Amino acid sequence: MASTDQENRINTGFDPERLNLLMKLTGQINSNLDLNSLLSDIINAAKILMEGEASSLFILDEKEEELVLSIPTGPMTAELSGIRIKKSEGIGGWVVTNNETAIIEDVYSDDRFKGDFDVDQFKTRNLICVPLKNHNGEAIGALQAMNKINNRTFDEHDTTIFEALANQAAIAIENARLHEDQVQKKLMEQQLNLARAIQTGFWPKRKPEIPNYKIAGISKPATYVGGDYYDYIMNGNPNEWGFALGDVTGKGMPASLLMAGLRSVLRAHIENKHSVNQAITRTNKTIFDDTPADKFITLFYAMLDSDTHTLQYVNAGHNTPYLVDFKKNTVTEMLGGGLMLGIMEEIEYEQFEISIEPGQQVVIFSDGVTEAENDKGEFFEEDKFENWLLQHPSEEPQELIDKLLKDLEVYRNGAPQSDDITLIIIKREDS
Repeated sequence: MASTDQENRINTGFDPERLNLLMKLTGQINSNLDLNSLLSDIINAAKILMEGEASSLFILDEKEEELVLSIPTGPMTAELSGIRIKKSEGIGGWVVTNNETAIIEDVYSDDRFKGDFDVDQFKTRNLICVPLKNHNGEAIGALQAMNKINNRTFDEHDTTIFEALANQAAIAIENARLHEDQVQKKLMEQQLNLARAIQTGFWPKRKPEIPNYKIAGISKPATYVGGDYYDYIMNGNPNEWGFALGDVTGKGMPASLLMAGLRSVLRAHIENKHSVNQAITRTNKTIFDDTPADKFITLFYAMLDSDTHTLQYVNAGHNTPYLVDFKKNTVTEMLGGGLMLGIMEEIEYEQFEISIEPGQQVVIFSDGVTEAENDKGEFFEEDKFENWLLQHPSEEPQELIDKLLKDLEVYRNGAPQSDDITLIIIKREDS
C-alpha cells in the first residue's frame, strides 16, 4: 500500500519530494552563467525531474527559422548534437510554433513525429515537450523528455512541474546570454582601447623644432581607431623635415592596420634618402603589392627645407592643401597631384615646389574637415573652410587647430562625427 501511495505522489506534479527536487535543480541552473554548461545542466535536470531515459533541448535560431539541438542526453549524444530542424517540423517545431506543451503516449501514431532521435541504440516510445518562454512569453526553444522509465507514460501531472522547470531554464538562458554579451562587449572594448593606444603611439610624440617655424598637428578618429595618418619625419638633416598626411579608405580596425603599414613603408623609403617623388613612387608599389584590391590610400607628403624656405611635395589623390597668406587675405590651393596609392603598380609621381614667405601657413587636412556634416546633412565644404581660415589670422597653429575642432563640433549641431579629422599646420614666423 505504501508503495502505491508513493507512486501516486511521484505521478503528481505537486508531490513535495518532486518540488524539492525542482527547487534544487533550478537553483543549480540559476547559479550558472556559462551558456554551454548551463544548457547541459538544463537537459540533465529535465531527464532527472521527468524520470526519462533521455532528454533534449532545442534553441530557436530566429534568423534561420530553425531549431538547434543542444547536447542531448542518452545514446548517440555526439552524433545528435548540433542537429538543425526546421521550425515548422517535428514535435519541437510544433511546440515552439504554437507555444504549447505536447504530451504523446505513442510517438509513432502522431504525424508530427519525424523520428529525428531514433537510432539503433534508442527508440522513442513516448515524450513530453514544453516551450521555453522568455520574459515576454515568447518561445525561444523547447525542452523535451523521452521514454519515462519503468514503461510508464507522461501525463498532465507532469506538465505543471516540467513547465516550471522550462520557465526557470528560459530565464537562466536569457541571463547567460546577457552575461555573455556583456563579457564580449567588455573584451571588445579592451581590444579597441589597446588598438587605439597602439595607433596613437604611431602619431608624433613631439612637434619638430624648426628655426623660424611653428608646427601643429592632430588626428581625431571618428571611431575607436581610424584610417587617417599624420607624421613628422626628419630626413637626417636638421633643416629638412618631412610632413605626411594620409587617409585610408574605410574606417575602424582594417583601415588602422593599413595606416600602420603605410607609416612603416613610407618611413623606410624616406630614411633611405630617396627624393620626395621617389619615396612616394616606391611606397605606391609596395602598397599595390601588399593591400587588398578594393583598398586605396590618399597621401600628401612634403619636405620642408628651413634654410631655403621651400616645400617640395607630392599629392597622391589627397585633398588639396592650402597656402594661407593673412597679409594678402588669400587662400591659395597647392595644385598638382596624381593617383591614390594602390590603384596602379607603375606610377611616376610628379614633384612640385612652393616657397613659404614670412607669416604664411601651409594647411594640410583630411576630408573629415570639409565633409563634416551637420544635423541637416550639409557639409562644411572647402569654401567654408577657406573663409574660416581667413577669419582667424591671429591664432598660432595649435590654437587654430583647437579652435577649428570646437567650431566643427558646433557646426555638426549634435550630429555624430562622420569621418576622421586630421590636420597639419606649418607656419613660417614673421622675420
